[in-house]
Amino acid sequence: MMMVCILAIVGGCAKDNQLICDDSQPLYDQADFPIGVAIALAPFDNNPTYRAVATQQFNRFTAENAFKAESLQPIQGLFQWEAADALVNFSAGTNKSIHGHTLIWHQQLPAWITTFEGDAEAWEQLFKTHIQTVINHFKGRVAAWDVVNEAFNEDGTLRNSIWRQKLGDGYIARAFVYAAEADPDALLFYNDFNLEFNITKRNSVLAHLDNLRKRGIKIDGIGLQMHVGIDYPEPSQIAEALRHVVSHSFRVHISELDVSVNLLGRAIEPTAALFERQADYLGKIVLHYKQIPKQYQYGITFWGVSDRDSWIPAYFGREDYPLLYDESYLPKPAYCKLVDVL
Repeated sequence: MMMVCILAIVGGCAKDNQLICDDSQPLYDQADFPIGVAIALAPFDNNPTYRAVATQQFNRFTAENAFKAESLQPIQGLFQWEAADALVNFSAGTNKSIHGHTLIWHQQLPAWITTFEGDAEAWEQLFKTHIQTVINHFKGRVAAWDVVNEAFNEDGTLRNSIWRQKLGDGYIARAFVYAAEADPDALLFYNDFNLEFNITKRNSVLAHLDNLRKRGIKIDGIGLQMHVGIDYPEPSQIAEALRHVVSHSFRVHISELDVSVNLLGRAIEPTAALFERQADYLGKIVLHYKQIPKQYQYGITFWGVSDRDSWIPAYFGREDYPLLYDESYLPKPAYCKLVDVL
């Protein structure tokens, strides 16, 4: 579909001196690596425009919530597959890959886990059963997983999550072991935020994962969530983070990319200049990503289809416009810049 970017509204998606931003060619057709998007099931099921843009532009889907524990196992032993299966089946029918997000996280847990009172052996069984039941259900249909999500604090120490409290520091290792047992062919990732600029945290994550690998534990890649802003961090910091992760021989997934234009939550005016700055910043990230060796480029995933669907305004209570499409599902200057640099 051809979409017109109106200069006065979205800052001019001008490319080659034209006021036309042509998104008729899918983004993924213009990239040497997968271009993904996080899918929220409510708009995907109920908003035809959301569904059309997501389907046309991206060739990898990550479910925002449908694969999390509270969605898949709301009651102990009672797995609810319908919503996740529907997304996986749709993806298979439209040649999209699925990135499974996430098996083990300290948030969005069902009440039965947070109130579970079993002994250490019962906790271990709960942990293993959830991981392996989920992977086995999707085996052959989901080729990669965020096995553990956000297990480190900003100071580089292990987060004192319920999993660490009940299972000890070794839970990360065992999560990857159980995942590999369930599907030896799946790619297994660790996923976290702020790794693109927090060197202390990144060093701790890499040291921990390196140690696990030395013990023969399969870990294929690291997801850098990349919830960034046009003023922070510096693109050079992102470039260094990418090089650093690759130097440890991990695949790199830019896993939850959005580019805030209002990190500090101030009153802002969504001007042409603001969106051009956003576009330039995104372009630099993608160009840096393209510089890492191709065997480490797992892909880039945007955390949402349009500004209308972004998690940021509601979560942080601020005005923001962090994605490729505006609230009317018109492509923004960031989309045009992405096309230019891909």
